[in-house]
Amino acid sequence: MVQYEIVETYDGLTVAEIPHGVSPEEAARRRRGAVIDPGPYPSYDDAYEAMMALKLDEEEDLD
Repeated sequence: MVQYEIVETYDGLTVAEIPHGVSPEEAARRRRGAVIDPGPYPSYDDAYEAMMALKLDEEEDLD
């Protein structure tokens, strides 16, 4: 079963797939990023919603 996590890359936050048998850290390294929220989330949509909430939190912190 495929799961998802939130990763930060040079381009910003993104949703990354965690292949079966691979750790969240390894999946992030494969994308040249760092784990922000390992989840794991059961669907891309769930991870995307969580990522958007993180972005909103960041924007509020900047205000």
